[in-house]
Formats: sequence, C-alpha cells, structure tokens
Amino acid sequence: MAKGTSIALLLRGNTPSTNDRNLTEILDLFEIPWTALTADEARGDNVAALTAGHQQFSILTSAPCLAEILRHCKTEALPTWMAAAASIFVYGFEATDPCQALLRQITGDPEAEVRGSNPQPMTVSVTDAFPEMCGPMSGLRIEVERGAADAALVIRNSQLQSIVGAPDGHLFAGFTNSGVHFFADSSLTMVDIRERTATYFDVKKRFAGAVPIVMYLKWAFRDVCLTAAETSACLIIDDPPLWPRYGLLDFDDLLQLADKLTFATTIAFIPWNWRRTDRDTVAAFRESSGKLSVCVHGCDHTGGEFAARSPELLDRKLKTARTRMQALHRNTALDYENVMVFPQGAFSPEAASALKRNGFTAAVNTEVAPANDALNETTLADLWSVAIVRYGSFPIFTRRYIHHGIENFAFDGLLGKPCFIAGHHDLLRGRGSELTAFLRLLASLQWKLCWRPLEDAVRRSYGLRPDGDTILVKMLAERLVFENGGPTTRRICVMKREPQVASLRGVEVNQGLIAYEYIDGYVRVMVDVPPGGSADIRCIYREQLLGSPAAESIRYRFGVAIRRYLSELRDNYGHLLRSRA
Repeated sequence: MAKGTSIALLLRGNTPSTNDRNLTEILDLFEIPWTALTADEARGDNVAALTAGHQQFSILTSAPCLAEILRHCKTEALPTWMAAAASIFVYGFEATDPCQALLRQITGDPEAEVRGSNPQPMTVSVTDAFPEMCGPMSGLRIEVERGAADAALVIRNSQLQSIVGAPDGHLFAGFTNSGVHFFADSSLTMVDIRERTATYFDVKKRFAGAVPIVMYLKWAFRDVCLTAAETSACLIIDDPPLWPRYGLLDFDDLLQLADKLTFATTIAFIPWNWRRTDRDTVAAFRESSGKLSVCVHGCDHTGGEFAARSPELLDRKLKTARTRMQALHRNTALDYENVMVFPQGAFSPEAASALKRNGFTAAVNTEVAPANDALNETTLADLWSVAIVRYGSFPIFTRRYIHHGIENFAFDGLLGKPCFIAGHHDLLRGRGSELTAFLRLLASLQWKLCWRPLEDAVRRSYGLRPDGDTILVKMLAERLVFENGGPTTRRICVMKREPQVASLRGVEVNQGLIAYEYIDGYVRVMVDVPPGGSADIRCIYREQLLGSPAAESIRYRFGVAIRRYLSELRDNYGHLLRSRA
C-alpha cells in the first residue's frame, strides 16, 4: 500500500466482538488498510503512531464503544485526535440510555432517539442528493422484507442529510459535529461475509449491516478501494437455436429493440445445435455490430452435464463442445465467445478446473454454489466480489434475472460487479415490454453502463486503483483488456491470483509472450500502454486434456435429440397453449 493513502481506525473493546470481526472481514475484502484501537488505548497517546504514514484516517466504531470513550472526556467537545478524523462511521445504536445519550450528543438534537424498527416489510428510500456515496442506488425506493432493517434513528436536525430513510426514521444519515463528518448507521449488526451461501445476495432480505457500510467504505476509502473502469453489461438469453423465431423471441424484433435502447445480447448457444442454423439469422448476427453474439451453453444441454465430478468426462464434454462451435464457425463464419454458461446453472468444482485447462476465458452463471453432492464453499464475500474464483481459481461471474429487482443490480454495481441479465425466450413476451421497462430503469441509474458482447464484457470486468506512478489492475477473467484513453503512456501492474502456477504456460500481451513474476500466490506483469493504445492480456495454461471428443452411444444420442426436440416444442408452442387455457 502506497504511503499517503487513507487508513481505517477501528475503535473496539478490549476483546473484539463478533461485529468487530465481521467489520474487519469487510475491510479486508475491499483491501482497505486498518488498525485497531481499544477504548483503553484511546485514552493514551497512541493514535498518532497508529496512523503515521497515512494522509488521513477515518474512524469506524460501534455506538456503545464510542459512548464509553466519550464518557471519560471532561468536555462535550470531541477529543483532539478524534476531531482530526476525515469522517466517523458509527453503527449499532442499541435501545439503551448510553446509546441514546450518544446520539443526542453527536447530532445536537436533545430529543433524538433510537427506535426499534417495525418488523413488517417496509419501503426504504435512498437519497438522490449524494451520488458520490450512493452510486447506482441513488434515488431508489426499495421494498425490503421483514427483518431486513433492525432499528431506526429519529433525529430532528436541519443540517442532517438523510442517506437512507424509512417510515420510522433514518437507517443511515450524515451530519457534522465539531467540524467532523459523522455517518450514523442504525444497523445493529454487521453482515458476516464469511457465511456460506447457496443463493444470491438479496438486499431486500439483508439490507441492514450490508448496504450502508458498503456505501460508506466505497466513498470514504475511494483512494484505496479497487474500482471498476466501467460497469460492463450484457443480456444473456439461454437456449435459442439461430432461427428467425424461437418461442416468443423474434431476432428481428430483438435487433430493433437493441437499436432503440442500445444494448447487447449474447445467446447462450447449445453446441448440439451447430448444424441447425438459419443462414439469414446467422448473417444478422455477423452484421449486428456487436449487438448479437453467441457463447457456449454446455455441450448437449443434458441435466447436470457440468455437475459431473469426473475430470475425464468433463474434458470430453468440453472438447466436444469446442469441436462443434468450431464447426459452426467454419460453416457460417460466425465467431463465438469463449465463455461458458452452465445448463440449468449446475456445475461442480471440477468443471471450473476443466474450463481453465481447456482455455475458456470465464463462466457466467445464475447458480452460485456447486450442485449435487459437491461441498459448497461459496461465501457472501465471493458474492460481493467481482467474480467467484474459489473453485479451481477460475472466474465464475454471476448474473441475475429481472425478477431479482433493480435494487440488487444497483448494489452489484456499487460493489463493482458487471451487469449481466439472464433470461430465456419469454423475456420477449409482449414484444419485450417488460424487458424494455427494465432496461430503461437500468439506464436511469447513476453509473457508467457499457453494453458489450459477453466475452468482451468479462475481459473488462476487473478492479483497479492508482499506486504511485503505476495503476494496479486485479485480473479475474483469464483474459483482460486495458485501454489507455489518456494523453501519456500509462504503466499498469497486472496481478492475478494463481495458486496453481505450475499449470501456467505463459502470459501473452497483444499476442506476444511477456515475462512475469510469481509473488505471494499472484502472477504479476508490468505493461506500458501507450496513449490511445490497449493491452490484451491473456493467461495461457497447459491444457493436459484428459479425453477426446465424446463418442457417445446411439441410445445416448437418441435421448439427447428427444430432449432437445421436446424442449423446443415446449418453448415454441407451450405459451400458445397456456394463453388459450
């Protein structure tokens, strides 16, 4: 970490609490440097030494801890060392006399109170007047579920800025005391991001202890947090063959909509369908200027084919899928994106490793945990990261359905994740009226949304931050593109976590091999990017293929064909039968 950056000063009791530990995990996830100071140490002369070498510091503390520290002050004024903080974040306002007295002291409102939140579902409102902190969540009204908020602060101060409001009061608010910016978060607990999960993160269910702290940290430590160069976006539609129509999807209508709303769509194409294409539809893809593309969607699209645990079977499936996609390219001149979307979202840890050694750039998926009997190691920290890299150190980017809600897409954007929308042919129901409304909602958010074909989008989804004269770039996909739009050459230090470096054959920059270092589990390369230039960086692995294209039995092939034809019958005619019922 470069000198002169911000540091977090964590005030806590002599014995760290569960909330203290949860908070440090969040700080570590965002790579924010921190140091701890106990209430007893705060009465001494330790702060200057703890923050030495850093340009500024911000304080994070629970309300009971801050109340204890201020109780020993001889005046109502803040201690000198505390007044030197760039900002102070206080959470955990319990319904006790000390916490209520603290709230009145720091807000200047003698009638301020801590109020237990209504346990019923409620609407919370994010201000649109503080986009620097709230980012893409600015101005949203969110219907949170029962228990998603656990307390509210009732404050009557004309100088107070309500950041997140609720019917009972403020969930998150900012104000100034003694020249110091305070931010009061009503959350009683911090989310434990080490918690394992088999489902996506939902701010409607877990707002308190998550959204306010992320907003604050991304704002207060913006000079040290990794940020996204852009929010890449792509609409991913699963299954359709390249025919003029499939179910409710009409490719002419989709292209017209894409021209009108300026978005990009990647079709998750089943390799089994490689012979079954329409010449004019394929031509429309080639001529769409990036608005339409195809990626790899399994192999035969059988149930759980990539939830298999056998490396040999997985390699055979992947080699068969690639052979078919290459045949599609030879026959139609339509290229494909080197990204996997797992059929039915089912995958195994071994599938991630197989994709890596078979040269895939990334996977994009709706499911966040391995299927069947595989051990689930996915944590909330993985879901708050740009991509899950826990399995085989291979990136699995997550995507969401529209029904997950605009607030979850916005929170992902706040975290620096790309905006990947999942769907099937029925997204175009009513000529895409629901999709149109949702895309307009996305366009209204406070972010830089860049629509791209899927592989291009994942190559541009990484974290970066200035580090002296260098830009640190945290690489996630197996391929990365960095563009220099500035007037001078920019030096980037690209780092990629790689616990299995023996499998790495080399690193390419603009198709030429470049020397790399391996330090503390990370592959590192230094690249100078000229003004107006770009660097296409790719990790190349020793394939070590364990199988050849599958020579499946006639019975298996017949079963696959029946499955595909029945699926197409359902998609093409099922909606008509339902509409007549």
